[in-house]
Amino acid sequence: MEKLKRLVIAGKTYPYKIDLNVLEHIQNEYGSIHQFERELIGLEFMKDKNGNIVYKDGLPIAYKKEPSIKAIKTVLPEAIREGLQIEADEHNTSVEEITDDFIIRECTIPFDVLGKLLHEEFTRCFETKK
Repeated sequence: MEKLKRLVIAGKTYPYKIDLNVLEHIQNEYGSIHQFERELIGLEFMKDKNGNIVYKDGLPIAYKKEPSIKAIKTVLPEAIREGLQIEADEHNTSVEEITDDFIIRECTIPFDVLGKLLHEEFTRCFETKK
């Protein structure tokens, strides 16, 4: 089994994993995996005064802004719980219970760094194994 990525929260390392279970949660919250990804990386489409996306040469014009805190708060607790579940299954132990509030409150990683780490994990679930 692949080694899980880890984050330090409140002085303890926690595994995190984005897989189909977490993607389902994201889809339920956002309606679209692609919309979530755009918010996680801070990609916004330019819109005209009527709210329509502006295109140039047939492609939407996009610009970069800061990562969405909502996107980070949506995925971080789920990814950590999934990592904890995977480790519990691997070691045949009970899963550690952890609340969203604890994860969010105790995570001191800057949100822009956290957004990048979570996006890296997010993109891994779309890679094909060779």
